[in-house]
Amino acid sequence: MKSIQKPIVIVGAGFAGMTVALNLKNINPSLPILVVDSESNFIFKPLMYEILSKEIRMWEATPKFAKIFSDAGITFLKNSLTKISFKENSLEFSDKLKINYKYLILCTGSVPNQFSIKGVDENCYFFNNLEDFKKLNYALKNLQKEYNKKLFIVGGGPSGIELACKIDDIYKKKFDIYLIEKSNEILGKNKIFNREEAEKSLEKRKINVLLNSIVNQVSETAISISNETGINTFDKDIVIWTAGVKPNLSYLETDEITKKFGRILVNKNLQIDNYNNCFALGDIALIEGMEDLPITAQVAMQEGSHLASNLELLIQGKDPLPFEFQDNGEMISLGIGEASISGLGVTLSGKLAFEARRLIYASKLPDIKESLKSASSWIFQKKSIFKKFVKKDNSN
Repeated sequence: MKSIQKPIVIVGAGFAGMTVALNLKNINPSLPILVVDSESNFIFKPLMYEILSKEIRMWEATPKFAKIFSDAGITFLKNSLTKISFKENSLEFSDKLKINYKYLILCTGSVPNQFSIKGVDENCYFFNNLEDFKKLNYALKNLQKEYNKKLFIVGGGPSGIELACKIDDIYKKKFDIYLIEKSNEILGKNKIFNREEAEKSLEKRKINVLLNSIVNQVSETAISISNETGINTFDKDIVIWTAGVKPNLSYLETDEITKKFGRILVNKNLQIDNYNNCFALGDIALIEGMEDLPITAQVAMQEGSHLASNLELLIQGKDPLPFEFQDNGEMISLGIGEASISGLGVTLSGKLAFEARRLIYASKLPDIKESLKSASSWIFQKKSIFKKFVKKDNSN
């Protein structure tokens, strides 16, 4: 087994970075691997909605990077990348620290996209990291003291739907919830079954859905929306922005590398053009010829796993293999104790879907000890899951 002297540096420890680091260390334990992230905790975002509703505890979805990587024999550094010199194979960080690399893997994820709409930064809440979670949770608790508070969620994708249903269930009609979507349907890029189940869930909860609607401006007290009836201004108490994300590429100062649609263009081996020792994964990457791949954790994790194998091939002097995405379906939470699953020929909704979703996600948590603890504690609470699943499966 061959080794290298300079480290493999992974910048960004989300789903892509975490997966490539742990898989690579498992394949070749002798490799020097350095993971850098500006945060202290991994955020398993698909389960953050359950933390909001207290269906799970914070530790189950936010393990600390230092513990995850030290247990795996990987070096972790909390820092922010500010500059890359691709020609010199070097990185510069916010504290002026400079690091040289043998291989570089960029997977710095996404940040909310405000689309230059006035007032979004100042007057909206987000749901992208732990700080966002704490601010939103605090605001909701403060506002729940009175009824009929007006809450607007901008964006009818999975995040907006999951927040709408959870908040309605948690606060039991204390908020009048409005979901704003610019297209003519919610979950436009998702599975039809999940879309239909989400529509039923929103209707059941009497959540107001405003389709073909665009936000013009958000002030301290109001939100302005354009649709076929013209421009309408509504009083608001809280606005949550889930209307989209953009790649986090603030450290790229030059046009040394090719970008497309604002993302780093990579070949099917996940390599950056002209720099075969540099790779981009997850939300910031666009694979040439695979532009339609969704920006999801599933894609990021598959890319991370594939790159780990490819890096070992490169270190051994062999040719890397092209990435192929396997669609394993999708899952969406639809309120407390309910979900919808569609994939691999299976559709499931309601309480059983929620239980299955919870177990699947528990098995994917990056820190295996915490994952097993999380899964086992939940299984003991839900002893009937396997009997129910088998019974339902046999009846189909």
